[in-house]
Amino acid sequence: MSALKKDKKNQSKFKKYFRWPLIVLALSFCLSMAFGVLSEVALNGANIAIAIVVIIVFLFIAILTDMIGVAVTACDVKNYRAMAAKKVRGAKEAIILQKNADRVSSIVADILGDICSILSGAAGAAVATALITQSMTDFAGIVVSSLVSAVIAALLISGKAFMKRYSLEHADKIILLLGKFLSIFHFSKKSKKMKNNSTKKKEKSKNDEKLNTDFENLTSDDVVEEETEKSCKIEKAEIEENEKIKNETSRD
Repeated sequence: MSALKKDKKNQSKFKKYFRWPLIVLALSFCLSMAFGVLSEVALNGANIAIAIVVIIVFLFIAILTDMIGVAVTACDVKNYRAMAAKKVRGAKEAIILQKNADRVSSIVADILGDICSILSGAAGAAVATALITQSMTDFAGIVVSSLVSAVIAALLISGKAFMKRYSLEHADKIILLLGKFLSIFHFSKKSKKMKNNSTKKKEKSKNDEKLNTDFENLTSDDVVEEETEKSCKIEKAEIEENEKIKNETSRD
C-alpha cells in the first residue's frame, strides 16, 4: 500500500509541475515552426511593402494576445455567473476561460505572443536587408538594421503597455467577447448533437412502431389459434355426445 501511495504522489507531482510545461514546450515548438514556415513563404522574394504588412500583422497578434492574457487573469467570475443565469451568450465559455486562467494566459500571451514577437523581428530583418544597398557602408547597414529593430521593439512594447491598461479596466468585456466568439463553435457542436439525438429518437420511434405492429400481429394470430382450438373442442364434445346417444338407442 505504501508503494502505491508513493506512486500516486509522484504522478500527482509530475502532473502538477511537469505535465503542463511539457505540453507548452511541444505546442510552442509546433506553432513556431508553422508560423516560421508561413513567414518564410510570405517574405521569400517579397518587397518592402509586403514585409511591412507581415510585421504589422505579427505585432497586432502579439499585442492582442497579451491583452487577452492580462484580461483573463483580471476578470471577475461572479459577473459571468450572473450572466450565465440569465442565459447570456458567451457567459459559460467565459467562466471556463477564467477557471483555466493560468493555462489560457500561457497559451495566448506566452506562446502566441512571444512567437509573433520573434517573427516580427525576423520580418524586420528582411526589411533591413531590403533597405541596405551595396553603396552603403558597413556602419550605415548596422544603423539601418538597428533602426528597424528598434522601431519594431518600440511599437511592440508601447502597444502592449497601452493594451494592458485597457485590458485591466475592461477585463470582463474582453473575456465575454472572447466567450461569444468561442460559443460559435460550441453552438455548432450542440446543433450536431441535437441532430444526432433527433435521428436517434426517430429511429427509436420507428423501431417501437415495428415492435407494436409485430406484437399486434402475434396477438391476432394467437387469438385465431385459440378460437380454432375452442371450436375443435366443441366439435369433439358434440361428436362424443352423439355417439353416446346412438349407443344408448342401440341398446334399447
